[in-house]
Amino acid sequence: MHYRHLIERTVRLYGPRPAIRCGSVELTFAEIYERACRLANGLSAVGLEPGARVAVLVPNRAESLEIEVGLGLAGLVRVSLNVRATPRQQIEVLTDAGAEALIYADELAPVAGELLEAVTPLAAIRLGAGSAGDVDGYADLLGRSPAIPPAPDPAPEDLFCLFYTSGTTGRPKGVMLSHRAQMAVAFNLLLEFGPVRPGEKVLLTQPLSHGGGFFLLPWLISGATSIVMPRFDAEECLELCERHSVETLKVVPTMLLQLLADGVTPRDLPALRKVIYGASPMPAQRLGELIALFGPVFAQLYGQAEAPMCITVLPEEDHAGELLASAGRPWRNVEVRVVGEDGEQVPAGEPGEVVVRGSHLMSGYWGQPELTAEVVRDGFVHTRDMARQDEQGYVYLLGRSDEMIISGGFNVAPRVVEEALDRHPAVHESFVMGMPHPTLGEEVTAFVALREGASANSDDLIAHARDELGFQKPRAVWIVPELPRNAYGKVVKAELRDLAVAGAAGR
Repeated sequence: MHYRHLIERTVRLYGPRPAIRCGSVELTFAEIYERACRLANGLSAVGLEPGARVAVLVPNRAESLEIEVGLGLAGLVRVSLNVRATPRQQIEVLTDAGAEALIYADELAPVAGELLEAVTPLAAIRLGAGSAGDVDGYADLLGRSPAIPPAPDPAPEDLFCLFYTSGTTGRPKGVMLSHRAQMAVAFNLLLEFGPVRPGEKVLLTQPLSHGGGFFLLPWLISGATSIVMPRFDAEECLELCERHSVETLKVVPTMLLQLLADGVTPRDLPALRKVIYGASPMPAQRLGELIALFGPVFAQLYGQAEAPMCITVLPEEDHAGELLASAGRPWRNVEVRVVGEDGEQVPAGEPGEVVVRGSHLMSGYWGQPELTAEVVRDGFVHTRDMARQDEQGYVYLLGRSDEMIISGGFNVAPRVVEEALDRHPAVHESFVMGMPHPTLGEEVTAFVALREGASANSDDLIAHARDELGFQKPRAVWIVPELPRNAYGKVVKAELRDLAVAGAAGR
């Protein structure tokens, strides 16, 4: 099974139908394929050979799909840059990947100029107004290139993309994902979240450069339409769902919380069949409120860059009772274990590290064989996520292994404390981490954003947590307007740590 076969089958069956919509631009499956072939041949003509890394600095737009397909057909390795990252972070990725070309959007020309000045030599293709100096215009490149499929087909283990992690604890790591892995993720998504019928619509609210992009291929090969938001806006999200009769909505929990705070109702989403969420924990109480509104339409996925999208899944029918605090059970085509430090599976209910095996796993870290050998052992990716697994196979995440709080000689899982705080009626969301303490080693410290119009103080929240957790309660709670997040949507621990240090100094 080759990537090109999947694309060509789709074009034969659904060619004139819309494949993607973003803003005012709509492209059919046939147009996507033609333009992707032209792009592949154009990049070959400027000297890029299969295996070359091509960086893409493009916000969500309709052309994002043809760029992904074109690079895949040519055997070129896509390196998606987060448009919200700083130039310094983008330069780190370009340098690490050894990128030989940069495709960038016209509106990001000033940033691209910094990158091209810092990292040379790079062929540059400007998507928008056209060429400028030695920069090639994207439309010109397509216009002078033939619309025939490039050859030969990439092999299953050839690299499809380098998917860079956020690097919050060090330099970014380039996760190598092969054509085999990319197609396996698509098949897994269809297996658990299908069937996806021709003509159905999915609304993608996240950056396609990262998690949202994995949903393009499964909906593409199903003859379905991807509706892409340039950036998330709650009001626009509801308007698009209603205008296009969207059946599937893909979001992250913070978006669901915003929709809930804005008073979303079933009338706002008339054709809704499924809401897929993931990337971070969802407060169980808020999730229960959404289920009471919309019924059993919510499905959760848990994955990481090294095992994209697919470690565990909590389907609609399992969204009830205590399972709302679970990340679900292994995908049907994925093996998941919870193991101790010796690598052996721990008894049900005991904490351990999540390890995963399947056809969608990464090939390793780009240029880091030692780290690859440390993380991939006996065919399993060691996630560094701590969890417990019950006798029915449901996984309950406890936090990263390096985030486990050791306070007074006891291990405290941040996620357990967050779940308790989130059950307070005034809490919108929370984040828990350890802070240095002179006698305890670490102090359980919580940062809490309250619901709009709600009130609670630190003593209230500590008392609430004490009733549920006893000694595991937070000793310090800081009320914040919102949790700070980086360009990847992850909570920025350094900012919260600085806030706590400054606050403690001012007491």
